[in-house]
Amino acid sequence: MLKNTVMASTEVHYPHMEATTDIYPVNDAYAIFLLIGSPISWSQCDPCTNCYPMQRSPFNTQASSTFKKLGCYSDTCLIPKMREVFGHCTEITCRYNVKYHRESRSFGVMVTDTLNFEYSNIEVKDFIMGCGDSYEGPFWTQFSGVFGLGRGPLSVQSQLHASAFSFCPVGHGSEKPSSLEFYDTPPAVDQHGVGNSSIMVPLRENSAYPYYYFMQFVGIGINGFMLDIPSRVWGYGLNYDGGVIIDIGTTLTYLPSDAYSVFRSEIRRTDHNLTKKPAYEGLEFCYKDDPSNVYPSIEFYFENGNIAGENFVSYNLNNNQLLIRAEEGTVCLSFAEGKSSALTVIGSNQLQGTLLTYNLVDEILVLTFNKC
Repeated sequence: MLKNTVMASTEVHYPHMEATTDIYPVNDAYAIFLLIGSPISWSQCDPCTNCYPMQRSPFNTQASSTFKKLGCYSDTCLIPKMREVFGHCTEITCRYNVKYHRESRSFGVMVTDTLNFEYSNIEVKDFIMGCGDSYEGPFWTQFSGVFGLGRGPLSVQSQLHASAFSFCPVGHGSEKPSSLEFYDTPPAVDQHGVGNSSIMVPLRENSAYPYYYFMQFVGIGINGFMLDIPSRVWGYGLNYDGGVIIDIGTTLTYLPSDAYSVFRSEIRRTDHNLTKKPAYEGLEFCYKDDPSNVYPSIEFYFENGNIAGENFVSYNLNNNQLLIRAEEGTVCLSFAEGKSSALTVIGSNQLQGTLLTYNLVDEILVLTFNKC
């Protein structure tokens, strides 16, 4: 049994159930990172000869009376939609191979166990998950694994038969926990309030990335003017390699090279009033931190998912979302060039303080401002 599971400073609600976690794990808790693009949940497990370094021990499978490995010919391992994750099984046990943004991978075996949440009596029996035993690429050492919220039959919301889920990233350094909620029916949205306190954005699928929720994105504006970036960069037309996703496991927002070059030119044209500082670990636009600074205003434009209203809606970044503190006395724009990918990835820094509600029935994402 997975006991004392902590979802990265998160409060979790099921229909008719509730569970609460701490900001920092205590005792033998397993800290699991929320990832909207992951098709499965997994935790690193003992024995683990090639696990990435962690700040706590891997999950002790020997201590669980409900732990069970899944076989190569189990119903789970034969799910057609999961072929990319499971491949062609040739061993006794069902193995997974899941790839994430920035070339990270986790490898391991598929298992079932009873999932418990911190400080609650909630049990999810026969929860299907991965038991990681090796990896490639970077992973955060404070987390034992991933809580998968991507598309697909084995995501958490699919196993809970939820029709919607929501997540609210709080600001960096906040002592207030974020919240994760699952719903039997999608929460009602006040259509008259949309546009003032929230916006609705259509979601779509992309066969090249079957586990991600792609957003209908229109463009980026700086100081009120939309940048001249071809629509194919945002995944329209025949370029199915492109598109826009949210990744709360990534801090920065990454723009593909075609978009970033235009963004770079416009920022350079508009930031003359700011005192420049050297670039910092991939962050190109860094400035002396001064309360009198006036930064360029940046906004994202999305297609409007609300039938009533304009053709597109905007998401304006405040300074907390726009900037990230690189070091004492230096702040940087939280944008970077995604040189190895055609995807546009909107990271958690630019979503802090915004409630994200994924309506899985109507394929709509509702972003509600200042809701955390």
